[in-house]
Amino acid sequence: MGELNSSGNDCGSHLDSARPTRRSILKGVALTAGAILLSKPGILRAAEQEEIQVASMFDLTGNLNIYGVQQMNVSKYAIDAINQNGGVLGKKLVLNAFDTQSKIELYSRYAQEIGTNEKVAAVVGCFTGASREAARPVLSRFKKLLFFPTIDEGGECDRYTFMQGTDCVQQEGPLIEWAAKNAGKTLYVVAADYVYGHVANAWTKALAEKAGIEISGVEFIPLEVSDFSSTIRKIQSAKPAAIMSNLVGSNHIAFYRQFAAAGLNGSIPIVSPVFGLGNEQEILSAEESKGIVVAYSYFEALESPENKIFLDGFRKQYPSSGVVADTPAQVWIAWHQWKQAVEKAGTTDIMPVVEALESGQAYTGPAGPVVVDAPSHRNIQDVHLARVNADQKFEIIEKFQQMKPTRQVVGAEACDLTGTDKGAHRMIEPKF
Repeated sequence: MGELNSSGNDCGSHLDSARPTRRSILKGVALTAGAILLSKPGILRAAEQEEIQVASMFDLTGNLNIYGVQQMNVSKYAIDAINQNGGVLGKKLVLNAFDTQSKIELYSRYAQEIGTNEKVAAVVGCFTGASREAARPVLSRFKKLLFFPTIDEGGECDRYTFMQGTDCVQQEGPLIEWAAKNAGKTLYVVAADYVYGHVANAWTKALAEKAGIEISGVEFIPLEVSDFSSTIRKIQSAKPAAIMSNLVGSNHIAFYRQFAAAGLNGSIPIVSPVFGLGNEQEILSAEESKGIVVAYSYFEALESPENKIFLDGFRKQYPSSGVVADTPAQVWIAWHQWKQAVEKAGTTDIMPVVEALESGQAYTGPAGPVVVDAPSHRNIQDVHLARVNADQKFEIIEKFQQMKPTRQVVGAEACDLTGTDKGAHRMIEPKF
């Protein structure tokens, strides 16, 4: 399927002559499935200088689509809302939307396509750390700005990348503190077997030790696994006071079903920095999900004028799309932080926008006030603890105001993007 603009021209097949050039071949990648240029059919495009092109890459199909569909819905909603309020620098935004199909290779492929498109000013996308690390180096090489809206393990040290989601310290600190006070001093960890799960577990160990909690067992589960019978037996043998779950994806939902079926959910509480990102509390039964405690910046239950405006507009545009979790809300925040920085800089050129983001300018959105911590390129933001109630909804039980992100990776080094690392475009990877 070609990528068509509203005048009917094929954007992926422009040729300067009958002989194909390397540039035209690269542009021809747009003819493959996955990219859709959002514009209103039947309306001629405005002059190029009156538009700003941007992009999103999310998993609309495949194992991770429980997250990606809502992320893309909010990305489209944010672009529409910005356009209805005058655009950016008075120009209309045009969104290039890519379905990465839960395939890592498509992230690097579409990042290459975006990178060779000189018109694209910014990208909001990716869900897992692995997908981010497939796209980030490519986008950085082409000097493209990437906003990563998912909670993650930390370690990005890239002047062209900004993270909206909470990091392990912002989430696991409050969760471990809650577990110590309300459950006991032993913790069993189950984590997805990829970069996030391993680094998050390193943080869990460090934070648990600080809180005087003993780790009674750790298991890393591949993303394709859905049989947790062996894990359940190990938990029964270890008899921990609480479970820390860093499981992700549709297959891993089976853990909560099997945990409840074994009768463990009534005696061993689960805390998790990832549960609910795909609205798992609605996919599971009330009995299977009740009592799970999570920590995020955003919940639908937050009461503020900004959140009401955000939700009312989203429900009007997507009336049957379900609960808005933290990551989609961070997509909204990402687009608006970028818009604010562009308008402060007076240009979409990358370095003036980066410097505007690093300047400490605050944005108040559906999750409350956020501001970029310049050395880490992460947001200082409120973090809320919430528990799944009998109605399969998140009930907020505690608030931690304006929590700062970490500037280091546990077991590795720190990052200072306004100091020693201001020219960096790399990932800090600890060894385990």
